[in-house]
Amino acid sequence: MFFWFLLNRHTFGDDVLFIGDDIRTARMMGVRTDRVRMGLFVIMGLISALVSVMICLEMANWWPTQGEGYLLLVFAAIFLGGTSVFGGQGTIYGTLIGSIIIGILEAGIIGAGLSGYWTRLVHGLVIVVSVSVYAGAFQQKRE
Repeated sequence: MFFWFLLNRHTFGDDVLFIGDDIRTARMMGVRTDRVRMGLFVIMGLISALVSVMICLEMANWWPTQGEGYLLLVFAAIFLGGTSVFGGQGTIYGTLIGSIIIGILEAGIIGAGLSGYWTRLVHGLVIVVSVSVYAGAFQQKRE
């Protein structure tokens, strides 16, 4: 709820979307791009730290390679949820829906008795298809 408010009802969220759309234009319009980007990196670092602590608490121990396999899963959920690679758009609710869809796909693949290779293949295909669709839409938007 806090991040929804921060990104949708505060000027920080508008600045983030504006920088994602075109950083040079945002800089010319008076947005403090370095400050906003640094704040965004700090927020993402804090969220990542919180998630990693929660995962370690769930597993009851810590390994240096813990969480390595989640990167492809996260990118697939984000791109499937509607966040564009080209910046300027994306919602928390879209990412939540993308995460639910990816979770359902993964559960179905594992429930069918297939190995982990197939889950990574499906995640990769979701990323390629999502980025291709958004690239086509971005290209049409520019023309």
